[in-house]
Amino acid sequence: MRIITAIFAAFFSLSVVYGQTKEVRGVVLDKDDRSPVAGVIVQVKDSSDHPYPYTITNDQGEFGIKYPTSVPDLSLRFQCMSYASQTIRIGVSSSPLTVYLVPRPTQLKDVTVTAPDIEQRSDTLTYYMNKYATPADKNLSDVLKRLPGIKVEENGQIKYHGEPINKFYIDGSDFMDGRYGLATENISPSDVASVDVLENHQPVQVLKGLEFSQRAGLNIKLKEEARHKWIAILHGGAGMSPFLYDASAFAMRIAGKWQNMETVRINRTGWNPASQSRRQIESSLSGNGYADQLWDDPVTAGRLSLPIDEQRTRDNFSMLAHTSNSWRTGEGRDAKFNLTYEGDKLDYLTAYETNYFDEKIPSFIERKAMRTQTHRLGGHWALQVNRPALFLKDNLYLDADWDKATSTIGGTRSLLQNAETPSFRATNDVQAVKRIDNRLLTFSSRNSYVYKPQSLHITAGDSAIQKVTTGDYRSVTEARYGWLFNRWKVSARGGIDFNHHNIDADLHGIALSYPTRNEMDFSLLSPYLSPDVSYRSSRWLFTLSVPVSYHLHHIRNKLTDESGTEYYASVAPAFSLRHQISAKMDMAAQFKYSLSPPKADMHLRNVMMNDFRNLTVPEDVSEYKEERTATLNVRYRNPITSLFFHGMGRLDWNRYPSMRSQLFMGDYILHSFVPIKNESRNLAVDGSISKGLMSGKLTLGLDAGHVRIWITSMKQHVESPYVLTKTFVQPYLKGFFTNGLSMDYRLLYTRNTMDIEFSGKSAHDVWKQYLAFTIMPDKAWQIGIGGEHYYTRFSSGNSTNLVLLDASVRWTVSKRADFSLTGMNLLNRRAYHYANYGLLSETGYTYNIRGRSIMTSVQVRL
Repeated sequence: MRIITAIFAAFFSLSVVYGQTKEVRGVVLDKDDRSPVAGVIVQVKDSSDHPYPYTITNDQGEFGIKYPTSVPDLSLRFQCMSYASQTIRIGVSSSPLTVYLVPRPTQLKDVTVTAPDIEQRSDTLTYYMNKYATPADKNLSDVLKRLPGIKVEENGQIKYHGEPINKFYIDGSDFMDGRYGLATENISPSDVASVDVLENHQPVQVLKGLEFSQRAGLNIKLKEEARHKWIAILHGGAGMSPFLYDASAFAMRIAGKWQNMETVRINRTGWNPASQSRRQIESSLSGNGYADQLWDDPVTAGRLSLPIDEQRTRDNFSMLAHTSNSWRTGEGRDAKFNLTYEGDKLDYLTAYETNYFDEKIPSFIERKAMRTQTHRLGGHWALQVNRPALFLKDNLYLDADWDKATSTIGGTRSLLQNAETPSFRATNDVQAVKRIDNRLLTFSSRNSYVYKPQSLHITAGDSAIQKVTTGDYRSVTEARYGWLFNRWKVSARGGIDFNHHNIDADLHGIALSYPTRNEMDFSLLSPYLSPDVSYRSSRWLFTLSVPVSYHLHHIRNKLTDESGTEYYASVAPAFSLRHQISAKMDMAAQFKYSLSPPKADMHLRNVMMNDFRNLTVPEDVSEYKEERTATLNVRYRNPITSLFFHGMGRLDWNRYPSMRSQLFMGDYILHSFVPIKNESRNLAVDGSISKGLMSGKLTLGLDAGHVRIWITSMKQHVESPYVLTKTFVQPYLKGFFTNGLSMDYRLLYTRNTMDIEFSGKSAHDVWKQYLAFTIMPDKAWQIGIGGEHYYTRFSSGNSTNLVLLDASVRWTVSKRADFSLTGMNLLNRRAYHYANYGLLSETGYTYNIRGRSIMTSVQVRL
C-alpha cells in the first residue's frame, strides 16, 4: 500500500508543480500561403540548452505549452522539416502567438540537420530503419526488440507502453488476421523505411474522436523499391546431432489494390511454428465483458509450459504453410483471405518431484517420456468497409485442431498415458457502426459452433478411460444507440447471449464414490443492458458504464430425464478516469465491481479425469461471487530524448462462496470446491523504463514487478491460509557501441515465496542471464558469440547451475545472398533444473534440453 500511496502522492504533487507555470498558446502558419503547419516541434529552451517540455502542433497548426516562471530568459524553438527553424523569446510577444515559418528545402549536401532519435507528428511516433537497423539484423523482429518503448515478448507479442498493440499494418493495410509474427519474423529490415507507432489508435474511423483507445497500432512502412513487386527470400540449412534441417520460402507483394504474403517452412532445429502462426490480435465484439470461453476443457494431459527458451528444449519435426491475401475493392472497402496449416511433432524427457508441505502426504516423483503431435488448419474470410460514416465487417473463421499426446511415466507410479483432444470450430463475426449526425448506431453479432471429442487412456495394470464429447453453439447479438452532445457521449447498449452446450462424459476403470457418467444439455440465456456515459476534454476522459444482466440456466439430464431452470441477476459497474498531464505524460485510474452468478457447469456433479493423477469435480455452489478491482496506470514518453516509462498498480479484493479443496486418495488427487465463504486479495505493481542512447544505437531498460496474493485453500479437509509472493527485476542493454560491435545483455532475477500459516515459509530464487556479442570487422562478416546462465537456489538450500554457449559466423556475399555457420549448446549441457509453486505445494522440475548442434545455412533473396 505504501507504493500505491506514493504513486498517488506523486500524481498530486505534479499538480502543485504545474501550478508554478504559465502557458503560452499560438498558431504556426506558412509564411508564403498563410496555411497552418502541422507537426511542428515546439520546445522551451534556455541559454544552456537544458531540456524543457515540448509539444507538437495539431492539424490546424495550433499549440499550447507550459513553461516555468522561475527560470528567466526562456525561448520557444520551432522546428519542422522543409522549414527554417525559428526562435522567439517568451514574453516579447503577447499570447496567443502567431508564428510564420519560412519554407526552405533541406539540402543534405550543404546543411547538417540534427533530428531527434524518434520523430513525432501528432499521435504518431516514427522510428527510421536506417537509424536502428544494422547488417547483423536477420529480420524485422530483431530491430523491433531494440526500439525504446517497444517490447517483443518471448511468444512474439508486441507491446507498446506495456499494452499489446491493437492493430498491425503493412503500408496501412491490415491483412494478417492478427498473425503478425509471419511478417516480423520474415520481412528483411532492408525493405523497411520506418516503423510507425500510432498512439491511442482507434482503427474504426467512425469512432475516431468518440471512443478512446489506450493501445497503439503499429504500421510498417516499406521502402519505395519494395512496393508493387514480389519480394522473395529462400533459406535452407542442414546440420547434425542428430540430423538437423531447416528450409523456408517467404514471398510478399504489397501493391495498391492487392496485398499478398506467402510462407512455407519445414524445420527440425527446435523452432516453434506457433511463434509465427499464433493470432496475437483477436477480433472482439463492441461490448464489454465478453468471455470467449464459457466451459473448461477437462482433459489437460499433454500440456507443458517450460521456463527456458523453448528452442533449447524442443526435439521437433515442424511444418508451417500460410497465405495472407487482401483485395481493395473500393474506397475504404476490402476483402481478406487467410489460410494456415501448422504441424508439430515433439519429444520430451522431463522429471519432477512435488512436496506438499505435509508429513502425512509423501512427495510425488514423476519421470516422463512424452510425444505430442499437433495438426492445425485454419481459414479466415473477411469483408470490411471502414469509412468515416460507416464501418462494416463480416469475418468467417473455420478452425480444425488435432492434438495427441502419448506418455510413458515412471517414478512413484508406472503407467502409459494417451490423450487425444481434437477440436473443430466455425465462427461468424459481424459488426456494423453507422454515424448519423450526432447519433451513433452499432450492431454486432457473433455465432460459433465448437465440437470436441476428447479422450484420455491410462494403462497401469488395470486401465482407466475418460471420454468427453462436447458440442457448443453460442450466439451473441448486441445493439447500441448513442447520442453526442459536444464533449459528452451517452449511449445504451443491450443484447442477448445464448449458449447451448451438450456434454457426454464417461469415466471407466476407477472406483470412486462420485458419479462417473453424465450426459446433459444446457441452455443458457442472458439478456443484458448497459447505460454508458463518457466525457472528454483536451486533458480529461471520464467513462462510466453499469451493465446489468439476467441469466436463465435451463439444465436437462438425459440419463434421468430430469430438467430444471434457475434464474440469476448480475451487475458489473465500471468507472475510469484518464488525465493528460502534459504532452508527454498521462495517468489513468479504473475501478470495477462485479456481482456474478455461478458457472453453469456446477450442475455436472460427475468426476472428470484431467490426467493420470488429477481428478476434478465441478463446483457445487449456487451463490454469487463478488470481485473488486482498482487499477492505476502512469505513462511517460519523451521521443526527443528516447525516454519511455510506464507503471501499473492493481489491487483485487474478491469474495467467493466456495473454497478450492485437495483430497489425496491413494494414487489420485481430487480437486473440488467446498461451500465455505472466503476472501482473496491480490496486489500487483510493475513498471518498465527504457532509454535510447547514442542516437538510437543503444537501448537501456529495466522491467520490475511485485505480486502478492493472500488466499485460503483446503487440503485433506483442513483450511490453509497462505501468501504467495513473486518479485522480479530485469535490466537489459541492447544495441551497438560502434558500427562493428554490438551487445545484447539481459538479466532476470525472480524470487518466489510461499508462506503457509502453521507450516512455515518456503522460498526459491532464479537467476537467468543472457549475453551475446556480435563483431563486424566489415560489412560482409558478422561473428557472434554468446550464452545463457541459469541459476536456481531451492528452498532446501541446494542450487543448480547451467551455462549454455553459442557461436555463429555469417558471411554476406552480396545484397542477395549470405552464408552462415551456427553452433548451439557447444558445451553439450543436457538438463535444466527449476522450481515452482502450485496449490499448497512446491515442485522441482528437471527438463532435458537439446544437445550440441552445428548448422550451416544459406539465404538467397530473389
